[in-house]
Amino acid sequence: MDQLELLKKDWKKQESTLPKLSKEELSILIHKKSSSIVKWIFIISLLEFLVPNLVLLFTGYDASMKAYEELGLANFMNIIFVISTIVIFYFIFRFYKNYKSISANSDSKALMQNIIKTRKTVKYYIWFSLSMIPIVSLVVLYKTFNSSNFLEKIPEGTNIILIWLIAFVFIAMMVGLLWLFYRLIYGILLNKLQKNYDELVSNSLDEL
Repeated sequence: MDQLELLKKDWKKQESTLPKLSKEELSILIHKKSSSIVKWIFIISLLEFLVPNLVLLFTGYDASMKAYEELGLANFMNIIFVISTIVIFYFIFRFYKNYKSISANSDSKALMQNIIKTRKTVKYYIWFSLSMIPIVSLVVLYKTFNSSNFLEKIPEGTNIILIWLIAFVFIAMMVGLLWLFYRLIYGILLNKLQKNYDELVSNSLDEL
């Protein structure tokens, strides 16, 4: 008898000694796990908004605004800040609503629907956050590269196309790093939610 068969027999022996959960108990466990995951999504999104803005407010806000004013971008940055704040608060509110819905409703069908909604909300939030980087960066770089201050400082004969290529690479790296951050943090939580969803589907099919 090969080692694989021995391992299978040993696992079956151990399986018989493990406590078996009923379908109802399994649903309750999945419900608690899902509620905890969505709560963490809400907390992380809230911290992600608060921490950078608080750091900027107490460190380099005045210097940043002065630089934007020199480029004629003060109004643009204020508009972007207002729009992004409204949109991000909307997503944070949706995360909170999803958490409350999952916490309040223990029905398996409703839980599956809430898991799908949460996954979609997180994906839309990630795409919005990633899209803001190139939009703002390109506008700032365009104004910077065309400012008299910048043009006076660069050596004569500098290839502006090369500078733009370097800028595009830098922007792509920033987007990539943020995407990896989201992949690590939200990706782990979303994968756990997906597993819970699959368990609920499997549990529902067993009842048919």
